[in-house]
Amino acid sequence: MENYNEIKINFEKFINTFKTDDNDLEFRKKSFANFISKGFPISRDENWKYSPLVQDLKKFSHLNNKKTGINALPNALKENFDHYSIIFVDGVLILTDINDTGLVIKKNNSFLKSVKKAGENPILNLNNAFADQGYLIELSSNTILTRPIVIYNYFSKNFLSSFCSSKNFILLNEKSNVVVYEKTIYDSSIEYLITSNTEIFLAKGSKLKKYDLNCNNKHSTIFNFVKANLDENSELEYFTFSENINSCRDESIINLNGKNCFANVNAIQLLRNNCNHEIKLQINHNEEHTKSSQFVKSALYDSANAIFQGKIFVDSKAQKTDGYQLSRALLLSDNVKFFSKPELEIYADDVKCSHGSSSGSVDEESIFYLRSRGISKEDAKMMMINGFLGEVIEKITEDKFKNIFFNKLDHYSNHD
Repeated sequence: MENYNEIKINFEKFINTFKTDDNDLEFRKKSFANFISKGFPISRDENWKYSPLVQDLKKFSHLNNKKTGINALPNALKENFDHYSIIFVDGVLILTDINDTGLVIKKNNSFLKSVKKAGENPILNLNNAFADQGYLIELSSNTILTRPIVIYNYFSKNFLSSFCSSKNFILLNEKSNVVVYEKTIYDSSIEYLITSNTEIFLAKGSKLKKYDLNCNNKHSTIFNFVKANLDENSELEYFTFSENINSCRDESIINLNGKNCFANVNAIQLLRNNCNHEIKLQINHNEEHTKSSQFVKSALYDSANAIFQGKIFVDSKAQKTDGYQLSRALLLSDNVKFFSKPELEIYADDVKCSHGSSSGSVDEESIFYLRSRGISKEDAKMMMINGFLGEVIEKITEDKFKNIFFNKLDHYSNHD
């Protein structure tokens, strides 16, 4: 059993100074006790068997969540289009409450609205114990936002903590619609642990498009958890672009609870050097006439390591389910590793579900064809890689953000 004495001491310091109500305090203590009883995840646990975080988490035996004094996001990092802003600097939320027509954005002070029961996930228990930052986004019924919401997570060179946690909520009431773009920027080069827990609730007929950019992380370890509940006729479009991430696990559970709801989940893993990135995704079809799509592509260089664990679960009453899952990887070095674990768990008879996974190198015949047209070998290879990954970006339905991610891909290619 690991020694967690320093973590216990820091939790006592935190809980004695954090201002909250008695119910929340009790919940935090219970969550921390659950974490201590299980400790950090181990590879013998099937859910963490292939996760890079198992080894990396051993570095964090103290979890110092000291706050720095930086309180502004550099203007150069801000997007140049009209948008609402939510800004985290060094793990601290810097936010002036927004109460616009049909829209509320404010600091999340209702931490107990999240996962209340004792969970099996030790990092979620840790998040529930320590999370002291987070936002709430709520749209009223029939609100269609024309301005996107941009969430900035900025870690400056002055960031000296080893740990930060946030718990966030996105609530869309009936027939509301919003685009949320979340980008994480790393200037800090120290080792630290980030845990993020975001819950999404989509009421009848609502639509959320969420696009996440996470790139160029040097030393930190990241656990991102998203849980989404979709009601009747609601839609979730969720895209993540992960580039050169030191060590990260993106875990999502999406519950399709109402008829004719649809979850469209797409992701890119673009990794070099010794980077490690893991996607663990489960979509639960809990009602009939629901639809889901999972599409993940990976391009791996050097000694990078990528993992995709995707599951489609179909309840016995979820007839007429349509579930699709595909993961494909380009292995661009003999030293890379790609692990894929596609799963189907089906208890209904009248369904259409498929899954598939493949990995391989760049097609040499296609390279030869491009070279015969006067294109250099290096350019031909990059064209093939960009075309391979670009198929996922094409799934984005908002042109502004489709262009952002294509530009990101081009920038990566030009600095190869």
